[in-house]
Amino acid sequence: MKYIMNISKIFSFALMGLILLPMAAFGFGSVLHYQGEMGDREAYFADLRVINNRTPPELVGGPIEIREIDVTAVYENADKPEFVHMKLQFECPNIMSIDLKTMKITENKNKIKAGDSVKFRIGLGSYKLRRSDLKSEPLAVSDWKTSDASMLSKAGTIACNHIEIDQALHAAIKGNSFDFDGFGQRINKLGLPADLAIIGQATPPEFLDFAWSQFWRDTVLAGKRPDPSGKWAKKLTPEEKEAAIKKLEEQQKAMQENPEIQAAKKSLLEGIKKSQAERAVIAEAGKRPDGKKLTPMESNLLILWKGKPEIDVVNVMGNPQFNQAGDSRFLRYTKYWEKEGFTAYNANGTPIGGEIGGYAECFVEFKTKQDSNGEWRVDDILVRSDYDGAGLGRTKELCQDLGEIARNAP
Repeated sequence: MKYIMNISKIFSFALMGLILLPMAAFGFGSVLHYQGEMGDREAYFADLRVINNRTPPELVGGPIEIREIDVTAVYENADKPEFVHMKLQFECPNIMSIDLKTMKITENKNKIKAGDSVKFRIGLGSYKLRRSDLKSEPLAVSDWKTSDASMLSKAGTIACNHIEIDQALHAAIKGNSFDFDGFGQRINKLGLPADLAIIGQATPPEFLDFAWSQFWRDTVLAGKRPDPSGKWAKKLTPEEKEAAIKKLEEQQKAMQENPEIQAAKKSLLEGIKKSQAERAVIAEAGKRPDGKKLTPMESNLLILWKGKPEIDVVNVMGNPQFNQAGDSRFLRYTKYWEKEGFTAYNANGTPIGGEIGGYAECFVEFKTKQDSNGEWRVDDILVRSDYDGAGLGRTKELCQDLGEIARNAP
């Protein structure tokens, strides 16, 4: 069993590096599914940045693994929530399986494809945003079910073929551009639509804004967006409304092929250009927002965590040592190693031996600030270590341990 766990760990670390670093630099989402008539339209979005492995220990190395993908449903209907954020878990054919008798590792050729029935459940951490007061309400973990519904089948296909999706995304990014046709051809081999819209948004609030600003702008301009909380209310002057309608008509005229798909493409390209520019600045300057030089670990963690909600840090890292000063909060996570030294004496009180003690520690500190909506988000990350008699190697191990936890960014 130890051998199997080690194999799993190797694959986990390898895929972590493949998936997280490039894709988390900015949002990668997809318009997974769209349905309904005007007044009751629904848009389903998937976050493509991270597909989590939720396989329990007893199933590791077996024929199936559990993969989890974040899917957000945004609703137009006034009687439905603003959105529902689901941690959808799917039973997937394991990429590699191990014969426990021969310890032989074989690749599984079976693949889930769009259109297939999938076994799924709603996982822990799912919630809905109530329309009445914009408060979140947790969703209960569901039992396992089987479905061939289009949205679920497509979500399961992405989750179970996450490596192919990741490779397709990387192959399609060419500098500041994106090869939409090439990407479509790759994912179409999995049964997914070649025109699956990829956008530069990846979080539930971003998906909510995208749906209303791109898909249902007509309802907004007509003043009919459901708004019992008063959050979205902004009374337009006749001049502002006329200008907005004119701009919308111009945009739709310029995007004759398919306004929704063209809007998605525009969003993605703008995100890629911004991300590439930001990464170029970080790479060239090698500095944190406070102007000090970045360590390699700080650079990687900032790419993963910059702009993420503070609650995500706590969910991944656990309860921190907490401090607040001015307009900033500091969440610190520390690992220690300590060994007491001793001296041995003979009967005459003469030292005859002993052992030198040692001490080492490493901390990762997340600095957060409030955004325009009052939500605390990661602004900077500091990684520091100290040792005395323990040797730098011991300190490096502690930092790497913390770094591996922090690299499990949601």
